[in-house]
Amino acid sequence: MDIIVIEDLWKVYKNGVEALRGISLTVKEGEVFSFLGPNGAGKTTTIKILSCILKPTRGKVTVAGYNVPTDCKKIREIVSVVPQEFQGFSDLTVKENIGYFAKLYGVKDVEDVIEGLELKEHLDKKFRELSGGLKRRVAIACGIIGNPKVVYLDEPTVGLDPKSRRNIWEIVRSLRGKGITVFLATHYLDEAEKLSDRVAVIYRGKIVKLATPSEIVSEFRKETLEEAYLELMRQLEGEGE
Repeated sequence: MDIIVIEDLWKVYKNGVEALRGISLTVKEGEVFSFLGPNGAGKTTTIKILSCILKPTRGKVTVAGYNVPTDCKKIREIVSVVPQEFQGFSDLTVKENIGYFAKLYGVKDVEDVIEGLELKEHLDKKFRELSGGLKRRVAIACGIIGNPKVVYLDEPTVGLDPKSRRNIWEIVRSLRGKGITVFLATHYLDEAEKLSDRVAVIYRGKIVKLATPSEIVSEFRKETLEEAYLELMRQLEGEGE
């Protein structure tokens, strides 16, 4: 089943900038779907439209059968966004941060989330005292506490050390294991290759590739998704000259 459907989606800002220029894609329920592309390509704009932060200029967008923007109240109940810049409440403890979001969603039992993200020994630490990796785990905990159907992760491992990155990878895999759809925007191609069922590459507001990581690697006759992506970018930038 397709839980996200985008058809001919455009987003044109008031200054005339065309952030999205007719993109179309589907995301299957329970898959990890990675969104790749250079800065300014339209990744964050797409996530903001899917999560009802921005309104589309035109096109059709549905999430779990609900339309954007007319059904946004229902959509917000079933999706969660974990932004790259999530800061939490710096002077509150981990427990208090998670408790705040649990109260927002009307959730009483948070033990499974705390256990799953290995946060039990850190509950009494203030958010500002945490390492980058722990802050990211708390961000994800706050994002999934309401048991969403779709989680949007925007650059979830940027700036993290290798061990912390791999901890986040395991969390993403565990979300998929629970049937949660993960929409991942990342610049790390090894991350996308290891985690994704499928990837879409967006360039200057248009989808230029949509396939499994192995299909893209095979198409460009490369060893890794990163090498294939760089070759695709080289070809696209050459066409634009």
